[in-house]
Amino acid sequence: MTTTTSAATAASISYSISFPEAQAHYVDVEMKITGLKQNSLELKMPVWTPGSYLVREFAKNIESLNVTADGKTLAATKTRKNIWNLKITGVSSVTVTYRVYAFEISVRTSFIDNKYAFLSSPDIFLYPGNMLNSPATIHIKPYKKWDKVTSSLEKVNGDQFTRYSPNFDILFDSPIEVGNQEVFNFDVDGVAYEVAMTGGGTYDDERIKQDFTKIIREQVAIFGENPNKHYTFIVHNYLKGGGGLEHLSSTVLGASRDAYSTEKITKAF
Repeated sequence: MTTTTSAATAASISYSISFPEAQAHYVDVEMKITGLKQNSLELKMPVWTPGSYLVREFAKNIESLNVTADGKTLAATKTRKNIWNLKITGVSSVTVTYRVYAFEISVRTSFIDNKYAFLSSPDIFLYPGNMLNSPATIHIKPYKKWDKVTSSLEKVNGDQFTRYSPNFDILFDSPIEVGNQEVFNFDVDGVAYEVAMTGGGTYDDERIKQDFTKIIREQVAIFGENPNKHYTFIVHNYLKGGGGLEHLSSTVLGASRDAYSTEKITKAF
């Protein structure tokens, strides 16, 4: 008899992310699950964001959910506010397509327009029930002239548009920036750091590298080790704003575009 857990272990999961209507704040998601051997499957949307401790209502932003198998549409029955149930007896693979409306500016929610997309993973990716420990591959198709993807997720074969997560806990703790952000890199004691700046501003790349290096070394001295091989900073520069949310191997920051104009304001950043 095949159990749900053993069936989940053999499954393969991949996502394709695209932005055909970025100007309307939508992302289109296609999830493919192969190697299924169970009679039913739950699709779940998280109700949490790592580092932000409230129950969230992310499922409300999902539109046009559709499931197919072998060219036929499967019924997806919503059993809870964030859970859809599928009957898949005799089905080995399914394709799930849906749209997510993302238009809330913060460090913990996704935001999409025709300039860039910030994907806070828990409000973008449905996951199969009992498969939180499964790996997933994410392929990103940028909108029009967007040419960069920034994330702490590992690249597949060096391709910035294809990322890999060993499990869903890591995926949900790894935000993704897509657009034309300025990216600069530096190393600190053998660890590679990447900084993505979106929205312009009066910042100085070299000053940020120097200041971040001092902060990083002080943090490592406090904790006694740095568990990262690489680390990512995503900075959104607004007319006015601020905030920050730490993740496993990245940080998302909000700042004002002129937050780097004077020594006092730069130190505050």
